[in-house]
Amino acid sequence: MATTKQDPMLREHERSYQGFVKLLSYSGAATVVVLILMALFLL
Repeated sequence: MATTKQDPMLREHERSYQGFVKLLSYSGAATVVVLILMALFLL
């Protein structure tokens, strides 16, 4: 995208979005790990 390189506000927004997606990925993985550990220890 040519506008991403030119507009600093758009570039910052894209960086924030990538951080948000990374946060969602890590929190999803942490939820899966917690559920697996609960299944192992509580059942």
